[in-house]
Amino acid sequence: MLLSVALSACGTAPEGPTWRVGDPTVEQVSAASPSPSPSPSPSPSPSLEPVPDELVPEFGDGGFATAKGSQEVIGTGRTLITYRVEVETGIEWGDVEPVTADGFAAVIDEVWHDRRSWAGSAAAPITAPEHGLADASWRFQRVSGPQYAVRVRLATPGTVDAQCAAQGYDTGGKFSCKIGNTILINLRRWLQGSPISMSVEGYHAGVINHEMGHYLGFDHMGCPGKGELAPAMMQQSMGLNGCIVNPWPYTVGGEFVTGPYLTS
Repeated sequence: MLLSVALSACGTAPEGPTWRVGDPTVEQVSAASPSPSPSPSPSPSPSLEPVPDELVPEFGDGGFATAKGSQEVIGTGRTLITYRVEVETGIEWGDVEPVTADGFAAVIDEVWHDRRSWAGSAAAPITAPEHGLADASWRFQRVSGPQYAVRVRLATPGTVDAQCAAQGYDTGGKFSCKIGNTILINLRRWLQGSPISMSVEGYHAGVINHEMGHYLGFDHMGCPGKGELAPAMMQQSMGLNGCIVNPWPYTVGGEFVTGPYLTS
């Protein structure tokens, strides 16, 4: 089933974004220079440790808190995607460090600052007639008001399962889904990563790119060949089929990582 898509109106694109490339950040690159030299790498932040399964909160109260403020436009693509970020309320965090709406938003904002994300699509616009895309590229801006194109919600496994099941999706206590213009990210995997992800941070980049890819109009993809990078739209948590784990839709060189389209 091809998932629905609703893009916001186009506007004037800003110029000269600064890309922060890495998993997490590895280098800073100015898009204004055609052949930039890497800047010195900052000291890496400590990697997140996966939270043991028994400590993952299973339920909240079904309400959501919104990240405050807004962000600058990231990227120079043709279509502006405004997104609002929310975290479920009423969660008993116990020994787990709480994830706030502002903290969740900061991670998503950082994903778009990487030129391998969908925000880097202006360098290699996508034409995919099977998805109604012609020379498509996107730029992103986080907002906090009632007007947005898509909202990204971090929710407990119980809430994700209930809301996704109402639309016919089985998320099994760990997977995420997209319903209309709402992306539901499962707290369990957000805290733990997946068995195949190289790091929890890598999983964060992968699930945000994957679910936003559904919003942009993409269905699932398969592995393009043994030893090749897995597309961001591949369900990598369910098996790589010979591909190399990869959370990004683009390579550092700006090539779109694609594979055979699947019906899902």
